[in-house]
Amino acid sequence: MISITEWQKLGVGITGFGIFFILFGILLYFDSVLMAFGNLLFLTGLSFIIGVRKTSAFFFQRHKLDGTSFFLGGVLLVLMRWPLLGMLLEAYGFFRLFKGFFPVAFGFLGNVANIPFLSAGRDQGAGRVSPGTLFPAEFLFTSKESHHLRDPTELPLGPRKQDSSLQGLNPLTLASILHRPRG
Repeated sequence: MISITEWQKLGVGITGFGIFFILFGILLYFDSVLMAFGNLLFLTGLSFIIGVRKTSAFFFQRHKLDGTSFFLGGVLLVLMRWPLLGMLLEAYGFFRLFKGFFPVAFGFLGNVANIPFLSAGRDQGAGRVSPGTLFPAEFLFTSKESHHLRDPTELPLGPRKQDSSLQGLNPLTLASILHRPRG
């Protein structure tokens, strides 16, 4: 079991308050004071959780310097009362900094929770799902004729008669099998 120190517990609380103030500042039409306070709390809480040395080592790695410069430049712009531009720069920097973490997080969510489009992307990346498998968003924006559907009750992810030979398959693999053009 992982032990959490009192400083790390304090850091989680401070980071949570930082995120709250950032979101509350956005909700109040980009209130620069709330967002600046949230940014300072977020960075302080992060350094409490993982330590000052590890925080600086994370932000100032050679291959992450562009993301760090955008993120900290956005924080600086928010502190200078340019909240909209600052948050845009922060968001871009955040995605540049944590782009390696997103596949891990989505894979974890796909394994823990049964979220079809997350697990389908993981399965397709590993070559386990046929390339013609539809994700829910793709199905909403495609035409009926392109999928050779005869009537609206034949949706690929809709209810079907149970077939014992298809019992143990992944639902999206099952949808791709049922989705093949007929005849």
